[in-house]
Amino acid sequence: MIDGLSRRRLLAGAGVLASGVALGGVAGASRGADANDADAVDELPLRWNRTYSDATYNGATSVVEGDDGLVVLGQSGGQPTGIPGWLFGADATSGAGEWLETIANEEGQRRPTFQDHVPAVDGNGYALLGMAAQSGTVALVRTGADGAIQWWQTFESDAEDGSGALLARDVIRSDDGYVVAGAEVRSGSASGLVVRVGPEGDERSRTRLFADQQSELLSVVPDGDGYVGTAVVQVSSGGQASVRSVVFRADANDEIQWRETFTAPNDGTSLAQNQLVDIAPAGDGYVAAGFAASRSLDTFDGWVLSVDASGSQRATRRLSPQPATRFSAVANTADGTVVAGQGGESATAQTGVGVVGELGDGLEANWSRTVSVGATNNVRDVIGTADGGVALAGITQYQSQSADPRSEAWLVKLGGDDAPQVTATAPGTDTSSTATPSPTATATPSPTPTATPSPTPEPTDDATATATPTATVPETAGPDPTETTAGDGPGFGVGAALAALGGTALYERVRDED
Repeated sequence: MIDGLSRRRLLAGAGVLASGVALGGVAGASRGADANDADAVDELPLRWNRTYSDATYNGATSVVEGDDGLVVLGQSGGQPTGIPGWLFGADATSGAGEWLETIANEEGQRRPTFQDHVPAVDGNGYALLGMAAQSGTVALVRTGADGAIQWWQTFESDAEDGSGALLARDVIRSDDGYVVAGAEVRSGSASGLVVRVGPEGDERSRTRLFADQQSELLSVVPDGDGYVGTAVVQVSSGGQASVRSVVFRADANDEIQWRETFTAPNDGTSLAQNQLVDIAPAGDGYVAAGFAASRSLDTFDGWVLSVDASGSQRATRRLSPQPATRFSAVANTADGTVVAGQGGESATAQTGVGVVGELGDGLEANWSRTVSVGATNNVRDVIGTADGGVALAGITQYQSQSADPRSEAWLVKLGGDDAPQVTATAPGTDTSSTATPSPTATATPSPTPTATPSPTPEPTDDATATATPTATVPETAGPDPTETTAGDGPGFGVGAALAALGGTALYERVRDED
């Protein structure tokens, strides 16, 4: 259990200048696949592009739509590591921040980096998933609808020698509890792991999947009495190791019903990384998204794959709306499948833009655009909203060491109900449209924001950012996705805690410019 460290107050929700511009399609969409582009589809209009901050370092990792708006999970604190989580609410039409609750365990305990959250099984609150990579523990936290903590459970490896570690990537609801997916590391070997947890946080079972290979589960979605998911496995061929993706289905007893292994389409160039990091239902099948990288790790392309209900491939493509692209999220929306992630000019660039696009039935690009605020912009999650729009959540970072905040939680809304555009400048510059936190705690969410955004015209091409993606080592728990420990193969260095995506980190290094 935890002590009474939670707090609640109004959240600052500053509007930011929209930096997206329609690209008119995704470059390289048919690379490695036959082109079957559909007729042009109207791009979803930008409704708002906002940042949120409560301290020097802030970031969002997951977003869901609740009864009263968007509910976002992330972190906030005075330093880039070991900071509390936060759960906050935002108006689904305007994006204005409405309430915030800090999610923190007892002082002195290792604080987890929160990864994901889902509505609670009883429909009244949320289940939050986090992991502390350095201690090898996983946390599952239950809150009420207002973010107040109801229980906190920590899970650790049961390896007899005490050297094991757990990693958490995704959580979903089951009929009477939760399914936590990730991996367990024992004696230098990793295998996919599923932990089933009851509605009150009691652990019910642990099941190791793909134990015959170095493996890790990355994403799962409910499917009847079981679930469909993606995993990465390490394979060796010709003396060289590479990472491939597996799409699989498991039943209510966590027994695998089918599994299919995939690599991204290529032009004969060896790909060391083939990682489908997120999966979503699509019609009578599924669409998964991630990235593919060359063995030299100087090339990154977004990768999408569709399968039918039995795992058989329907279509696969490498998409690069930016020269170097990595997808981190995929969602089924009112209009179809939307993917999102980060892109830029090269795999080693120090800055990056968010990318988002809609896919047709053959995974062709219907449209795509970039969005950004600061120097480095990471989209971590994407969902379809009830009003027919799309919401993105992530983190934007600023380069200057004198900037305060250095990073902010970031939400973007495309399509759906119209709302006035809002404009704000980067930290350190006065702006009348920036909302400020209320110094007085409130017991319940405020129905109105602390500031009313000023309408502004739709941004022009002049507002488009020129940022590019970063592949530098994150400063927090998650390691560099390109890091390799000798003998373990690309992406599976045990010293790197098996971060196949590197997405556990809330912040990434950027060059400082005072």
